[in-house]
Amino acid sequence: MDAVRAIQDKWTAFTAQFPLRTFDPVWTPEPLPEIPVLYIFNKASNGKTSQEVDSLIMQCVLLFAGYPHVIKVCHEHDQSPSGKLPYLMTTTGKVLAGREIIDEVMEKEPDFGTSLKPQDQADALAFSSFAESKVHFGLLYDLWYSPQNSLKIAFPQYAQDHPWPLNEVLPRIKRWEYMDWMLKHHVAIDKEEILNDVKVALSAYSTQLGQNLYLFGSKPTVADATLFAYLHILLSTFNAAAGTHSHVRDIIMRHDNLVQYSRRIWSSWFTTTYV
Repeated sequence: MDAVRAIQDKWTAFTAQFPLRTFDPVWTPEPLPEIPVLYIFNKASNGKTSQEVDSLIMQCVLLFAGYPHVIKVCHEHDQSPSGKLPYLMTTTGKVLAGREIIDEVMEKEPDFGTSLKPQDQADALAFSSFAESKVHFGLLYDLWYSPQNSLKIAFPQYAQDHPWPLNEVLPRIKRWEYMDWMLKHHVAIDKEEILNDVKVALSAYSTQLGQNLYLFGSKPTVADATLFAYLHILLSTFNAAAGTHSHVRDIIMRHDNLVQYSRRIWSSWFTTTYV
């Protein structure tokens, strides 16, 4: 034992000549937010709404539900647990994306959407799916498939926060991803088929809306959040004077009640401290 203790003492004396130096950590996690934070893709020139439809849908859901939150802009989709913006960080440290955000809102704000009759709840879900399939395909066609629109609108949106050469490469990768997605859902990218689907969808929305404030009465639902996001982006993004054109926007303009609906939601909801 004496021999072992002697060895230990010598080792201790040796290492004492080289004291361990500690430094401040390079990075530490941010403290938990006092108010939930919704991270969205870059805001449009209006400074309030996201340029990307998925982020804008969640902006609207949280606003319509009265869910307390603040907005932070983010341009890295990989920060989200789903690999796609938006995502929500709660005050307990939960990081939620996609449907999880809606479930969180429904749990914390149980009055949101619960006033609907069971049939209306089913219809609201169907109308949300309608936009996310038919109208979404039309948006991708106009924004990403069109070479002129992609160069003048979509590419700058994804390039503005990146240095060269990433600002040239990343938007093109994003376009390939969307093109691949479109071809996985359609045998071919057929303009007439896409626009006919959009016409059917928007006609159904226009009929359902009628002269009401919202799709299902006097209060907005998730279906309204979805519809407004698509209408607003399509109506506000494309500018003929700048050399861009949207076929889907032309179809929207034929439905005056949808245009007025979009304007009404914009003026009624996007003047709060949440945006």
